[in-house]
Amino acid sequence: MATTVAGHENHFYSDGKSVEVDLMYTVAKGAVAYVDGWLGIAAADGDSGDSINILADDREYTVKVPAGLSVAKGAIVYITVATVTGHYPDDEAYTTSAGAGHLAFIKATAAKDANNIVKGIMLAHNSLLS
Repeated sequence: MATTVAGHENHFYSDGKSVEVDLMYTVAKGAVAYVDGWLGIAAADGDSGDSINILADDREYTVKVPAGLSVAKGAIVYITVATVTGHYPDDEAYTTSAGAGHLAFIKATAAKDANNIVKGIMLAHNSLLS
């Protein structure tokens, strides 16, 4: 426990690998989701009005990306916030180009395979609009 200059006692709250969010739409467990300003992977199923956790850590995941997106090993996959419907990124949301309104999502540890699966380390917890 640490005490600030103002005398407020600070306590451990969580491991920081997930964050609780409030859903406005239905979300499926394991889906890429953007909720309450957090981009990550839904840790549970949830309906509108539910609170669930979004995984936003630096572990390695497999993620399905659109067929038209080329992803090489070492590339960063971004999600364009403006092209999210409900809490799900549309196919057009996935890009390998940084830019305004793009959140860094994963850094590929392997190139996209024939099934449109990319293996990569999640960067979402470090994401800033770029």
